[in-house]
Amino acid sequence: MNRHVITYPTAAMLSEATADRILLELGDCLAVQDRVNVALTGGTDANDIYSMMQASILSKSVDWERVHLWWSDERFVPPEDEDRNAGQARDAWFGSLIQQGLLPKSNVHEMPVDLREPQQIQEASDADNDRALLLAAQAYNKELVNELGEEPSFDLAIFGVGPDGHFASLFPDHGEAELDDPQINVVGVSHSPKLPPLRMSLTVPCIRRTRKVWIFTSTTQKANAVRAALSVHDDPHVPSSYGQGREETLWLLDRDAASLLQ
Repeated sequence: MNRHVITYPTAAMLSEATADRILLELGDCLAVQDRVNVALTGGTDANDIYSMMQASILSKSVDWERVHLWWSDERFVPPEDEDRNAGQARDAWFGSLIQQGLLPKSNVHEMPVDLREPQQIQEASDADNDRALLLAAQAYNKELVNELGEEPSFDLAIFGVGPDGHFASLFPDHGEAELDDPQINVVGVSHSPKLPPLRMSLTVPCIRRTRKVWIFTSTTQKANAVRAALSVHDDPHVPSSYGQGREETLWLLDRDAASLLQ
């Protein structure tokens, strides 16, 4: 599947255009099917986009009762931790939809939180953390299968990109990006090179069952990562090079992030 690049003059225009693009896509899907499943991500760019979605007049055209929100990755931390991608997205965007009675709480499928006591977390061994991550990943995998079938897929998944080329919580040469078992949809990530150290992520096989994958990023800090990802396919040194949708793969960039592309 070819990857298509769309460049915007500024980061603000990128955020606004991507927000409107997501809302229009949700509406288009709902015009031909009963529900839409979208996998969300976290990060500065994503939160800017969520804020734009919350403010957009196009939001009023979406039947939110038929929209289901999932996450492509999450920080495995206690529920009140401000690092939670879901918490940041709720504050920036969908929390207001719930408060207005537009989006049912049951349509929000957050990845599990770390429910261990603070002392347990502090004293946990690597084996303890791996076991906690495995149970959490299995729980989210079960929810995906129960809701979306034995081979769960999304209508749309959105991702940011890190300066190191990671997407979701699939980091360079960390092993998780290379998992190719189609029955493993969610994986725990320990010793993440980016804090916090414990995370969860969708796997590449699950991501690639998504109908449309959109990857967005901005600033010159990401330019090397963008160039590296778009110059190769399936390179574990640049995990975002694995990003691919069944029908469409878009890279949405501002001019700075695209500055090193030919």
